[in-house]
Amino acid sequence: MIEYICNNIIMKQTSGIFLFIIKSEVFDMEWLESIKKIKKERKLTNESLSELSGISLGTLNKLLSGATNDPKLSTLTALSGAFSCTLDELLGTSSYSGGASLPDIMRKYSELDASGKETADYIINKEYSRLQKAKEASAKRDSEPQKDDIIKAARKIRTLRLYSTAASAGTGSYLADSDYTNISVYSSPTTDMADFAIKVRGNSMMPKYSDGDILLVSDRKNIEIGELGIFAVDGESYFKQYGGNRLISLNPDYSDIPLDTAVSVTCFGKVIGKLKR
Repeated sequence: MIEYICNNIIMKQTSGIFLFIIKSEVFDMEWLESIKKIKKERKLTNESLSELSGISLGTLNKLLSGATNDPKLSTLTALSGAFSCTLDELLGTSSYSGGASLPDIMRKYSELDASGKETADYIINKEYSRLQKAKEASAKRDSEPQKDDIIKAARKIRTLRLYSTAASAGTGSYLADSDYTNISVYSSPTTDMADFAIKVRGNSMMPKYSDGDILLVSDRKNIEIGELGIFAVDGESYFKQYGGNRLISLNPDYSDIPLDTAVSVTCFGKVIGKLKR
């Protein structure tokens, strides 16, 4: 058996098989805090670190939550590659600053047999390739705008009138033409079709619409049966489903509002959606 020791990693060769073992003293919680610290310094999310390292998000979440206290060497190696650091720096266990001198390394290499030189070449080339890939990934990440920044920059902002008097999904309230404030919303196919917004008051349109939801409304004088709209019935405003001769509540605990006995009925518009909270 041939044994190579490099800081916290022991590599053993026996019968042509290489075994990698992490020294037992490494396994305290310092390694986890060190990984979290480097991750924070690199400003990486779990998702981006998973993508860079090739480690599944589930495995990474378990590791970072402390659920895994004996990570595999392959996992730690992948993390060190993603962070562009050594395993000792990743584990937070070393103040190692150079090791053997280059002449000493070259002397030892020259004394190895063909099998030993093949092993050393393999390790050197593997580590060199890992570091080059990590550097390229880091340079690409630094030079490219983040996805969230691109999305935010591409999205336009538009202004909508938000009426202060809520559209009642209960007993009714009056919708005043001048009683509104302007709000800014992201431009989208739905918000671009809206002419104004209004808050829901009450629970008669649950479970789809709740008290406090902000509705997006397209200005219409008439809507089709089955569509949702904002109505004024005898001076009181309602958010209901249009049923032809009545206004229908989605919540079965609330009665419908008949229209054939009303003195005046006005449709303010069709509800085309709601803003995300």
